[in-house]
Amino acid sequence: MAITRISIEEQSEHAGGKSGIELLQDILKSSQWAKSDKLSSALKSPLMRLCARYLAREKKRGKALDAVANFHLQNGAMIERINWMADQSEKGIQQSGGIMVNYMYRLENIEEYALSYLGTGLAHTSSNLLQYIEVYMVD
Repeated sequence: MAITRISIEEQSEHAGGKSGIELLQDILKSSQWAKSDKLSSALKSPLMRLCARYLAREKKRGKALDAVANFHLQNGAMIERINWMADQSEKGIQQSGGIMVNYMYRLENIEEYALSYLGTGLAHTSSNLLQYIEVYMVD
């Protein structure tokens, strides 16, 4: 957290009185932050937590906001893992901050997970992913 504050404070010296959220939006609009070890390190934890929450908890009409997540969850997958800087292409940074997701299909759970998701909107997640969501909810 201290790294994030320091990095944002350093950036805010050149921000012309913008709020922290406005500054963060400006930083993320450009893919240049991904080329800075300092900014990338500072943004890793909050972006991973937001990504996990977005994939597993954010809904529209009871289904995942993300179309790819919705597809996999409807078909009985669980969200297994998110991977920091797995796609460092310009498009990958712009679309997902370089984060990629792995879905796991376990034959013995496919029907149960699909029915559960279709009935309640519950996205099954691994403990690996859950750690980001729980941290997010505690903060």
